[in-house]
Amino acid sequence: MLAVVKPSPLRLWGFLLTVVGGALIAFGSIGNWAAISLGSSTEDAVPTKGIDVWQGMATLILGILLVVGILALRFVRPERRSAIAVAIVVAGLLALSLGLWAVLALESVVHDTGVDELAKVYGRQEVLRTMSEQGVAVKAQIGLWMTVAGGVLATAGGFVDLAWVRQKRVAGDAIDPDTLTASVAETTSDPEAGSAPD
Repeated sequence: MLAVVKPSPLRLWGFLLTVVGGALIAFGSIGNWAAISLGSSTEDAVPTKGIDVWQGMATLILGILLVVGILALRFVRPERRSAIAVAIVVAGLLALSLGLWAVLALESVVHDTGVDELAKVYGRQEVLRTMSEQGVAVKAQIGLWMTVAGGVLATAGGFVDLAWVRQKRVAGDAIDPDTLTASVAETTSDPEAGSAPD
């Protein structure tokens, strides 16, 4: 009979970092990535959500896959754990890369979508005329920073997951480092319990 005890630090931190990272990526992707407005002022800016551009759709999918992946890591066959842990690292790095790309090239990433949204508010001719004279102002929003932060956490969690998989392999996949057999625990606490009487 197995008695479940407190999870090992690697298992706990790998799970927390990956889940929180994946959730931040997903929720950040459906949040506002940028605010775009005519001229140099960001007043009356029109928001652009992450899912309004393909980069945000990609990070949303990656965030969901990360959460599913960390759950699957605990239930798949031992020989498949390494592949899933590596996939978690790759997904985290991809989400982080897409988020940083959007930060560094924000205007080009959201320009077309943002201009379309401005045209709905002010009219396309007015938008095109003002753009030709003053250009547009673009400012990053909280959703984009959530996506980037989630990518960092998920990537870190993936590496911790890899370390946990390696720990289990060294200990023997049939032996879970996070559990102890009741019989071993009892024997350790009372070594004379099973000895014959004198």
